[in-house]
Amino acid sequence: MGAPIHVWSPPTLRSTVGHSVMVPKIVGPRELATPIHEKLLQAAPADAGRSTRLVSAESINESTPGFDQGVSLVSYNADDESDLALAKKAQQGHIDFILRGEILPDRRPRSITEAGNRLTVSWRLTPVSADVQTQTEGRPLGKPVVVELESALKRYPDLALAVDKDAALQSALVRETLPLITPSVVRERVQLEIPYLLPGTQAIRRGNALAVAGRWGEAEAIWQEVHQRYPFSSVAVHNLAIAAVAKQEFGQARSLASQAVRMKPTKLHQQTLVWVERAQRAYHEAFELPDPPEGWSVTRTTR
Repeated sequence: MGAPIHVWSPPTLRSTVGHSVMVPKIVGPRELATPIHEKLLQAAPADAGRSTRLVSAESINESTPGFDQGVSLVSYNADDESDLALAKKAQQGHIDFILRGEILPDRRPRSITEAGNRLTVSWRLTPVSADVQTQTEGRPLGKPVVVELESALKRYPDLALAVDKDAALQSALVRETLPLITPSVVRERVQLEIPYLLPGTQAIRRGNALAVAGRWGEAEAIWQEVHQRYPFSSVAVHNLAIAAVAKQEFGQARSLASQAVRMKPTKLHQQTLVWVERAQRAYHEAFELPDPPEGWSVTRTTR
């Protein structure tokens, strides 16, 4: 039985949490580039653990403390500011990163592109300040973000209420862009265990139904009651491990998952133990936390 669960995912490119990021004008058709640029600046996360300062290149001027009035942008045209000039301006404005975007042309057949239902923006994140250059070895990182209207409206149902579908597509692109540089919540499906002809079966199944509905707290209470009444129930222990991940109590989750494996080393229990540790790793990477005191048992570092 699969149940939806939300877990944290680390930034795709590099975390800019706690840093300042300069976002120059996006290269591409103004009717698309300008609203995307404005929406991205307005969407900068401010919540604890994800706070990132996004600023436009135009906002860094002579009023910025430490800004050198002799700095000027050298461009081959008015819309394409050179990387060298932008880097200099960012350094003068005490900016840590530059996030540059370029709208890529849609090369699909005209009969498809006339519907205007896809946007692709190629992003490049460049470290500027000495501190982040040391951490990232000074290399720029890049990735394209592609959004299609139909899938975007399914992923973000609130955008379906927008009268302007172009604006909805642009908002979806901004939402897909932020996970490049900040932690994000992703929705996964996790496998719950279903008991058959065992003590507590009916209660565990009731808890499973609540978890499938996203009511993890109520499900956990039921599974905990079953575990107290039938301590030998490896099914209850397994499902409790997943419930602990749902509330980000990873130490408890790993302990319960390991206990389930010891009680009954089934393939599902072993897979869940690995999944729990991967979820904890993603959480630590997302917020740049040190490894837990107990270290890692069943996974290896991939970043």
